[in-house]
This record gives sequence, C-alpha cells and structure tokens, in this order.
Amino acid sequence: MDPATIAAGAVALLTPYLKKAGEEFVGAAGEYAQEKAKGLWQKIRAKLDGDPPAKVVLDKFENNPDAHAAEFTAKVEEKIAADAPLADQIATDVGDVRRKVPYIRIAQKITEAQDAVGVKAARMKAGTLDVTQEIGVVKGTAVGADIGEIG
Repeated sequence: MDPATIAAGAVALLTPYLKKAGEEFVGAAGEYAQEKAKGLWQKIRAKLDGDPPAKVVLDKFENNPDAHAAEFTAKVEEKIAADAPLADQIATDVGDVRRKVPYIRIAQKITEAQDAVGVKAARMKAGTLDVTQEIGVVKGTAVGADIGEIG
C-alpha cells in the first residue's frame, strides 16, 4: 500500500478518536475502533515525538484534528515513506479496523436534482463503502447504491 493511502487511513481513524466523538464509536465495534485508534495514536506519537517539527504537527492535529488533518497527513506520509515497518504497522491497524468496523464515505456534488440518494442500506455490520457522485441536473432518481445488508 502506498504512503498516501496509509496516511489517509490513519487520519480517518484518528480524527474521531482525537475529537472524542463518542457518537462515532458505537457499540462493541466502536470500542474496538477506539482501542485501535488509541494504540495507533500512541505508535505514531512515539515515532514522531523526537522530531521537533513533527511534534508541532502532532500537537496541532491532536488539539484540532479537522483544521490540521492535511498537515498531519502529509507528515505521516513523509515519515512512513522512509520507515517501512511503521508503514506496515499503520496499514495493519487501519486494515483491521476496516475489516471489523463499518466504514462509510460518501461525497456528492449535486447541482440541481430532484432525487439523489448516495446510499440506502438497511444495515452495515462491517466493510468499506465508498460512493462518489457528481450529478448535474437529474429530474428524478439517481441512486448510487441501494443495498439491503452489508457485511
């Protein structure tokens, strides 16, 4: 897996953890994700704390993950590009969470529409769902996934 993908996965897992967004970690799957995120954060911090510029980025991300996600992602990507064992650890942690905890990403850019869904699923136990739609006009139903059960 390339460093950019690994770093993006780490940020996706760490952001709700650092924001203490308990509502994003629900039930046993959420507890698992939270524990993995905690361990991942400790690994990354241990590896980067000794580098003063990296520590500044870590601290900024920890205090405001939304505002500093891009800077943190770039720093993690830089570090794991030069540290294959760290890249493997992060990829493994993120992969474990993605296999056991539902991960949903939906991006829509809609200009107009009358109906547009993005995903309609009755239940998602585990796995990854990624839907991107760019819709220009649509006068009546454009779905982009309608799944009864995932996982």
